[in-house]
Amino acid sequence: MSSDSSSDKSLRTFVPLCFATFFLFASYDNGMHATSGYVYETFWEQRFPNRSDSNSTDESHCTTNKSSEAYRDGQLVQKQVARWSVYVSLAHGVPLILSSVLFSSLSDTFGRKPFLFIGAFGICIKQFLITLAMFSRWSVFLFPLFTLIEGLCGSWVTHIAISMCVISDLTSAGKSRSFYIAIFTFVSGFGSSVGIFVSGYVVTLLGHEFSMAVSFGVALAAFVCICFIPERISNSQKQQKKFSCCGNCRKILQFYTKDDDDHPGSFRWKFVIAVMAFIFIKLAKLGASSMEAYYLLGSPYCFTPEKIGTFETAKSGFSELFILVGIKAMHQCCEDESIALLSNLSSIAQFLLFGIGSTELYLEVGRLHMSIIIIQTHEFTEI
Repeated sequence: MSSDSSSDKSLRTFVPLCFATFFLFASYDNGMHATSGYVYETFWEQRFPNRSDSNSTDESHCTTNKSSEAYRDGQLVQKQVARWSVYVSLAHGVPLILSSVLFSSLSDTFGRKPFLFIGAFGICIKQFLITLAMFSRWSVFLFPLFTLIEGLCGSWVTHIAISMCVISDLTSAGKSRSFYIAIFTFVSGFGSSVGIFVSGYVVTLLGHEFSMAVSFGVALAAFVCICFIPERISNSQKQQKKFSCCGNCRKILQFYTKDDDDHPGSFRWKFVIAVMAFIFIKLAKLGASSMEAYYLLGSPYCFTPEKIGTFETAKSGFSELFILVGIKAMHQCCEDESIALLSNLSSIAQFLLFGIGSTELYLEVGRLHMSIIIIQTHEFTEI
């Protein structure tokens, strides 16, 4: 009876957490792709106000002839967009360094739920402001400022960190925790896939502004779902765990630099190497994802928003499917270290294929390699 009651309590927490995660990631990726297309279109119209950026004209900028004026014009627009993307990435990433670490530690003292709200609030307010900016035709250089607000609130990074804390509260180490993490990872990836897919079709039918409005509405749905997540940290536990910013930073530094006297045979060096590999692969992946939509919009691919949505959805969906069936199969013949090495080699191949590709065949092969990159993320999360 006690076991059934504990399981029911866990589900009452985990189910709304999964719904909130699904909506949050759907909103984030929907908004990211809607914004990418809008900014690309805006810069093209500003530089060439009397020329269309579509691929339906007799002389489109989408051409592989590098000596043509159309190709050079497209490259100029891509450079502008890339520069703008750097501003957005800095506005998002720099405050995340502080907020993601700080909020995770504070959740031990003040509870998990407030910081789930803060992360969702940052995404909600950014989606709302960008939606308002698109309809009002404000400058796209205001977007980094809106993104800064999201970064200060922790964004999806804080949501994942706090969610992992919640899963840790619900489960004990072992297969039960691994199962919950696998489900959570699948839900977040599925939410991203749906968000990207919906974005492509809404942009095609109604425009970037309405796609961004949909993103804001979905973010609000995530906010509502968080209301139904019970707090897992009791008042007595909160009182026992006093937060010290300096003390917490010192503990983090000691964890990575000082030997553990209680466990002299520990393999901390393996964990540190794994962390470094994980950081580098995430930097590459996040950097590529911030530019991928612009890359596909331009020469030589000239994808429409609808086609980008379909392609990105298939790429993400295949990866999530591979997680469910691939990890178990690979564990039959490979150790975790071998799987991690394979995923790194696969990621290098994927980025090379995307970078040197001149036809969609390169993208399709690269999409297959992408699935193994996701496996490394899942493997590290389980550690």
